[in-house]
Amino acid sequence: MNTTLLQCSIGLLASIALIVISLTDSSPIEMSSLEAIAVVTCGWSVWLLARNQPLGWWVGLIGVAAYAVVFYQVRLYAEVGIQVFYFFTSLQAIYLWLHGGLDRRERPVGRVSIRGLSLSGVLIVVGVVALHLLLIAIRGAAPFWDAVTTVLSVAAHLYLMGRYLESWYLWIVVDVIYIPLYASRELYATSALYAVFLVLAIFGLRNFWMIYKQQLQSLEQTT
Repeated sequence: MNTTLLQCSIGLLASIALIVISLTDSSPIEMSSLEAIAVVTCGWSVWLLARNQPLGWWVGLIGVAAYAVVFYQVRLYAEVGIQVFYFFTSLQAIYLWLHGGLDRRERPVGRVSIRGLSLSGVLIVVGVVALHLLLIAIRGAAPFWDAVTTVLSVAAHLYLMGRYLESWYLWIVVDVIYIPLYASRELYATSALYAVFLVLAIFGLRNFWMIYKQQLQSLEQTT
């Protein structure tokens, strides 16, 4: 059995088990069926994107819609907003990945310029400060960490839309923060999901590096 088939088999079994657990009243984990659906679909989405597969964006649309409702119920308002943002920009990402390259061909894996990284850093700091103040005003839960993860997630998402390798560095940072944040709001299944996301982000970073180097080698051979 090859690695991909093994991962698919494990993922399928875990997905079924999670849905069943959410429907069981005696479950040791407090989790709604909606959260279970969000966890499963987002898990598959990140796995596909880490493998550089555009299908991941389509699967993710289901997950972000479900999570928008889940986060509203636990008063993580910034997370609700980012799910709406994810939904519409994911539609754009599908087009960019498939037709965002030269002559409307598939967009290759790329790197963010030093200037782009510097500008991103400034915008991230400004965004965190502004969102933190807003969340305090509307009495959101964990306003500082909610603001940090929201702004960093937006940056990581935009990078991933452009198929930039640096997106995975940001996702690794975000996932490390999200794990305890969601556990503190008793979203234990989601917290566990982000532990899986952390592993997938590391895999995605490694995979994108390999693809990027292969692209450079192919370019050198054709010039």
